[in-house]
Amino acid sequence: MSSAQLDALEKKEELECDPVRQKLGTPLRPGARILSFDLCGSDTVVLGLSSHQAKAANLTTRECTAAAAKHGGPVTAVAVLNESYTVNGSRIALSASWDKIVKVWPVDDPQNTLAVLTGHSDFVKCVAVHPTLPIVYTGSADKSIMFWRLPESLETLAQSTAPQEIAPFKTVKGQHTGQIYAMCLDPVSAQVLYSTGSDASVRAWDSQTGVAIATKGDESSDWYIARGQHKTNIFDCKATENTLWTASADNTAIGWDIETRTTDIVLEHSTTVTAVLPIPQVGVVVTGVRDGALYVWRVNSGVPKIIREINAHTDDVSCLRVAGRVFYSSGLDGTLRKWDIQSVVNFVGGFEYMPAELQALKDQDTSSKQGSDTLAKSSKSANQSALTEEEERELAELMSDLDDM
Repeated sequence: MSSAQLDALEKKEELECDPVRQKLGTPLRPGARILSFDLCGSDTVVLGLSSHQAKAANLTTRECTAAAAKHGGPVTAVAVLNESYTVNGSRIALSASWDKIVKVWPVDDPQNTLAVLTGHSDFVKCVAVHPTLPIVYTGSADKSIMFWRLPESLETLAQSTAPQEIAPFKTVKGQHTGQIYAMCLDPVSAQVLYSTGSDASVRAWDSQTGVAIATKGDESSDWYIARGQHKTNIFDCKATENTLWTASADNTAIGWDIETRTTDIVLEHSTTVTAVLPIPQVGVVVTGVRDGALYVWRVNSGVPKIIREINAHTDDVSCLRVAGRVFYSSGLDGTLRKWDIQSVVNFVGGFEYMPAELQALKDQDTSSKQGSDTLAKSSKSANQSALTEEEERELAELMSDLDDM
């Protein structure tokens, strides 16, 4: 391990022990790395974990359910169907994994697998669901996107004695030349599904048929954004009414004009951007990066500007979601954290976001460390001055003798 890697590891361990970091964002800790999450109502979250499990957790108590949906590999993506699709009163979740399958299960009973979506030949990397229809979309390391249709009434699945195996009704393969890392639907009509991944391109599909969307004004060519502006892997994408946001390993997040497919806004970072979250109601975009930090950008008034930094996580930010007045972030440090949008945007205490109660704790901890350092230096100085030149020479000879033993 290089000296730089050792320094980074030492810094990470120090941050994880920081008493302020232990409380910032009221973290939920499921005991494993969080690879993905989706919100289920106002008080529940579904987590995709590195421990080969998907779990539900209570956002108020910050406790996970004991039961889990179990997979044969890390759970890379999760999603929750809209509230009109339930089984015995429970919302329905989906979990996708390195084991190449997607499981469908009740949030209240994770071990009860209702259906299994099979068809991918490699890791399933991402999953998305239609907001009003029982249609599911999956993207895989096998470079394909699959479209799945669940039964209109999921109660029929619950009546079966074994999980129903469902095949995709549409498979798209060949357009993307790399792994599919992320997908999102347009938030206005949900008629368009956007996909992206390791080939650094973005493509668009009819969300109900899987047919490629044509370029506006040119029905003979498909809508797509070619590799070029992004130089390498695109890890995340989110759409607003007129803008598509992408986050990339080339250290940028880009806002694309959906109609013209041109870059509208480019947000430059010093490291890989792993997640992006537009919050148009307050004119900001939140980005998450490889070292665990979150950045809040003002994008609705001229040149984009970072207005806030949150040292949220000690490892990669894996996912960002918004719900009403709050947004959530998860990281490979094994935490899910909650942030009040107005408190973060309107914070007046400086560039780094730190609630007043935690700033007091930070100041106290800093003062304590300074006192300990002063005491340690005084002790070291006293010990050094207590040895004469002859005693120091004898001590050196003794250590040399010990080395030779």
